[in-house]
Amino acid sequence: MEIDAPPLLWFSRAGLAEIDRRAATDYRISVAALMENAGRTLAEIARSYMGAASRVLVVAGPGNNGGDGLVAARHLANRGHAVRVLLAAPEEKFSGPAAEQLHTIRAMGAAGPPTADPVAALKCWLAESSVEDTIIDALFGTGLSRPVHGLAADLIAAINHSRRRVISADIPSGLDCDTGQAWGHAVQAVHTVTFCGMKIGFAQPAAASYLGQCSIGDIGVPRRLLEALAQPDPGLAERR
Repeated sequence: MEIDAPPLLWFSRAGLAEIDRRAATDYRISVAALMENAGRTLAEIARSYMGAASRVLVVAGPGNNGGDGLVAARHLANRGHAVRVLLAAPEEKFSGPAAEQLHTIRAMGAAGPPTADPVAALKCWLAESSVEDTIIDALFGTGLSRPVHGLAADLIAAINHSRRRVISADIPSGLDCDTGQAWGHAVQAVHTVTFCGMKIGFAQPAAASYLGQCSIGDIGVPRRLLEALAQPDPGLAERR
């Protein structure tokens, strides 16, 4: 007997921030627990594209999105993949659960030495890798609400020109969660592993060229909380 899937849920930036807050205050689910679930799911989907000898580069920003990528790096390394973590910010910028994950990755030897030029480090990895290898984009999450410039813009451009498979954690870095527009620069993923549910910006035509295939990753937030904070389906009115 087939079991019907629950209805698809859609979320705004504000709603997702409230989910994090209420998961902690109402349900005692820590950010670290959500991060662990997110990273494990991200790793599982990344592995579905990869062979046993595939290499992986995780490009991690200093926020929770970067922490999700670091968890994925740990799980992929534990499954035998050659994993390299590229930090998009100095280590002192990492804090909370993301800093804890970075400490673990450092202890495992997967993070590589600190670098003053992450773009050059990315290009070095590309020279050593093949087109069958994978980049995990964990630069920016749904909280991004400003134009991308400087180092972040250069990293996104290098990722987009890499000719490598790119899998984004939660949202392609540089894409606005609510509008589906790029903040000047955005990663073009082949697969976006989006957590909790779809972002309302994903329904906009402008987002299609960045998202690739979308999968929803269950990170352990109670369905009751998700339903309470979900937005109306942005495409419902058009389908009527």
